[in-house]
Amino acid sequence: MPTLRGLRWVSAGLLLAFVIIVAVITFTPGPPYPNGQRDLIAFLARAHAQGLPEWITYGKLEFEANVLMFVPIGLFGALTLARRRWLIIPAAVGVSVIIEIAQATSLPGRYGTGRDVMANGTGAFIGYLLAAVVLGEVHRRLWLRTIPRARSSADRPAVPEPARATN
Repeated sequence: MPTLRGLRWVSAGLLLAFVIIVAVITFTPGPPYPNGQRDLIAFLARAHAQGLPEWITYGKLEFEANVLMFVPIGLFGALTLARRRWLIIPAAVGVSVIIEIAQATSLPGRYGTGRDVMANGTGAFIGYLLAAVVLGEVHRRLWLRTIPRARSSADRPAVPEPARATN
């Protein structure tokens, strides 16, 4: 079982990795896979013809992808911060606003939207909640370590039987 300090260090490394991945995805001048949008729309059209519910749309999948992109940031950010873990949520929303402004003003072929900020903030919040679950389990296990374990009869020292009086 890792210590809390070890958990923070591992989480900090994973947070850095995910921040770099998100930066590469969001700050490239165009979509990471240029034909991806067209291919996904075509796939959805075929899937709808095969019975996929019509309410599953490209817009909803893109929204969910934005949510999922920020879940690791909320999770690892909250696990990295020793105190005031909740600050990861406004920090993630702030970074998302910066990303969307940069996409809207400086990156050709990219569009910055408030909807993406909302999705990213939701993802960070979900990650924060997952971190609360992880930390609750870590604290529970650490607490359980403090409770003395009952020893089995094989582990107990032998107690001599009292001598019996003979007549």
